[in-house]
Amino acid sequence: MTNLQAVTQTYRMNQIAGASPLDLLIMAYDAALASCGQQDLARLTKAVGVLRDALDYSYDADIALGFFRLYQYIADLGRKGEFDEAANLLRELRDAWAQVREQYQPATPAPTVNAPQYSAPVGQMASASVGVALAG
Repeated sequence: MTNLQAVTQTYRMNQIAGASPLDLLIMAYDAALASCGQQDLARLTKAVGVLRDALDYSYDADIALGFFRLYQYIADLGRKGEFDEAANLLRELRDAWAQVREQYQPATPAPTVNAPQYSAPVGQMASASVGVALAG
């Protein structure tokens, strides 16, 4: 590993360690999208595994199961070599979560306003899991 790679990896791990669960989710989508662009099935499988493992069935089992099935379908598309179609689905999901982040996590929240807490069918994402998916 070169010095630049080590610095980049350290930066990325610090970014992951300080991220919110929603930011970690979006990072996992980014890793999955990058793997589709590289047609890297192993990395796609890791990233989809992180997304699948983050599902919180205690919030709403039906919604979580729907996401689980969608993630399985995306993984199946990857196994068939249909990376463009997998990327289209991942991009739509990622963009939707990014909109949620913009709505519920403003960049500079006012100190007197209690922003609503977003609760979703996403469990606590382990930073290490996202790091593995991003590292490739």
